[in-house]
Amino acid sequence: MRKESGTFGKKDMRYLLATVTIVLCLFCPSIVKASDLSIEGVEWIRDNAYNHYKVKFTLSWNNSWNNTRNHDAAWIFIKYASPSYRQAGYRHAKLRGKGHQLLYNHIGKSPSPSFEVPEDGIGIFIYPSSAYRGNLRWTIELALDTAVLSDMNFNPNERLIDVYGIEMVHIPEGAFTLGDPDTAAYRNYTLYRSDGGGKPAGLWTIASEQEPIHIGAGVNKMFYYSQQAIYQGDQKGIIPAIFPKGYQAFYIMKYETSQGEYADFLNSISNGATHIRANYGGKGYDQNRGTIRMENEKYIAGSPTRPCNYFSWDDACAYADWAGLRPLTELEFEKACRGNSTPILHEYPWNSNNKNKLMRTINAKGDLVWLNGLTEAELTDTSRDQFGASYYWVMDLAGSLWERCITVGDSTGRDFKGTHGDGVLANYGFASNSDWPKGSTETAGFGFRGGGYYEDRMQYGSFNPHSPIAYRNFGAWPGGARSLAYGSRFVRTSK
Repeated sequence: MRKESGTFGKKDMRYLLATVTIVLCLFCPSIVKASDLSIEGVEWIRDNAYNHYKVKFTLSWNNSWNNTRNHDAAWIFIKYASPSYRQAGYRHAKLRGKGHQLLYNHIGKSPSPSFEVPEDGIGIFIYPSSAYRGNLRWTIELALDTAVLSDMNFNPNERLIDVYGIEMVHIPEGAFTLGDPDTAAYRNYTLYRSDGGGKPAGLWTIASEQEPIHIGAGVNKMFYYSQQAIYQGDQKGIIPAIFPKGYQAFYIMKYETSQGEYADFLNSISNGATHIRANYGGKGYDQNRGTIRMENEKYIAGSPTRPCNYFSWDDACAYADWAGLRPLTELEFEKACRGNSTPILHEYPWNSNNKNKLMRTINAKGDLVWLNGLTEAELTDTSRDQFGASYYWVMDLAGSLWERCITVGDSTGRDFKGTHGDGVLANYGFASNSDWPKGSTETAGFGFRGGGYYEDRMQYGSFNPHSPIAYRNFGAWPGGARSLAYGSRFVRTSK
């Protein structure tokens, strides 16, 4: 993601008297790259005719698609602050439900954008409106929720503004199946239908979002095996109707949170919160793929596209809240990997049970790369096993960093209601959602899926760094604070 930032005040004001629209500020770019998504040419505009504020910018990203299965999207959100009180952090601007428009399509054969605004107005999903595969570049104007800005004594003449973007993938509504058909796979703590004695009696299909699921060893209950108490969870309880199960449509980050995206987050929160959320202070960080540093009172990521390791569960939740997203559940993780296809033995997220063709790896510098000169433009449904792309073309769900997910293995995780972040952090830089688990070391509520890459030329195991979809050896273990192999990505329920 590229972000533009700037300031404006009386000396920067430029009036266009020939129209009713006043361009309040034209920002000088300070671009931070975190993926091939970029945001440039940001302008904050006031429409006097309607007393509305708008933001204009040019959005682009590569290898977009809209096909019969699903589509990708850009999640866009906006923050602003007073230059005099920047140390207090940015405020979150809400968007109107309508009034957004395409001003110019820079790639002639590409479709116009569709705009999807959630009811809370925290951000907007922008994606190609018709069948397409290729690059996008649109100049867009978004309408801000003026009522909210007025309530906050908004003064546009004395503001900094930042527009942020994250590449997302839409996971459509529908049933899917959990687990692994190998009857011996239960030893990797896979989820299955119990025979009444705690042994596997078949796979489990999620056929509804609203139907509660009973966990236990009884007949036709969901169950999982575990030999080690520390990784066991409670093996009982009810997954309530409100818990996000993956049946309902949702958006998921196409890539894991990058170091550039996390640096953007640190630069926008309060000075006090950065002392809690800065993730680069420990020994070994620089030697283990970490590149975030402080330079001239600003956080810089030396390798902005590199997946962000060394951030804790509380760091991850703070980022999700700030971005208007939410944590991923382990049921949604399996849906994002497999889609509605029939599970196969020891299936990886690219939907084969081997790594023979896989060309996605981490190089000696610590960056995710494709071998043999592959580019993501070549990704198709028939080449997913080379790219490590899931059924829905979500990247790196195995082989990069461990994916932290809300677990169904303890009551704290099952109490998760799927609320979304509102862009505003609580004191000391913590997420403010009461249903999100808190605590980063041996607490409760989350676990790990997908496998993690620890070091160059590490010995590969049966579930690390590439874990089969259903394996959840650490799915109910909320351990580990900041580590070289722990990461996170986030989701938002689709309306």
